[in-house]
Formats: sequence, structure tokens, C-alpha cells
Amino acid sequence: MRILLDTEAVLWSLEKDARLSTVAEQAIILADDVFVSPISFFEIAIKLKISRKIRFSQPVADLIQAAQQSGFTWLPMTASHLSAYDQLPFYDEHRDPFDRLILATALADGLTIVSSDRNFPLYSDLVPIVW
Repeated sequence: MRILLDTEAVLWSLEKDARLSTVAEQAIILADDVFVSPISFFEIAIKLKISRKIRFSQPVADLIQAAQQSGFTWLPMTASHLSAYDQLPFYDEHRDPFDRLILATALADGLTIVSSDRNFPLYSDLVPIVW
């Protein structure tokens, strides 16, 4: 299986946080490829600057390095990811642009997303979700 970690899954995996589900942890361990998106790190950088929702206290560069050392593969954003964004339905209850671009990335590349986000199942007919 080829998986893409959403932002919380990246953080929780690297920090060995108990909020990472057993199913998610096993998916990461057993995956053929574990990808991370620059979108996740951009989201973290923004939230760190505005002091919202992120408990990670290290610089984003340290987090990127930790992800690389963990064997996660950096998945550069491409035109196909941006094009896939148009294929996602729009839901009033889910407007988060970071989440939607991560979903579009998984859709474009045929990846399974590891995410605890309660809104991701809205897209499960397009993108497989593991949690």
C-alpha cells in the first residue's frame, strides 16, 4: 500500500503521540511507501506563526528533517495535484484548503490517506482513508 500522511498523522507519528491510532501506526509500518506533502509543513508553519492548534515547538525545518530521517518520502506538489482539486466535491462543512489539497494529492496519485480528520470520510468514494 502507498500512503499519504495528513498533517496530524505526520506530527503524531514523529512524536510517537498516543493519538495516532493503532490502525494508522500499522499502516505506516506496513506501507510500501509513506509520503508526506509540503502542504502539511506549510500548514504547520502558518499555524505556528499564528499560534493555532499546533503543539509542535520545534522549527519546521527540524520537523522536515525528522520526517526524512523516518524514511518518509517527500512528495512534491505538481500540476496534476492542483488539477485534481477540481475533482473534489465542495462541502460547506469542510472548507479547509490544506486538507482539500492533501486529498487532491492522494486522488491524483492513487494514494491512501492516513487521517483522523472527521471530514475526510466525505471523500471516501474518491480517496481511501485509513484511521
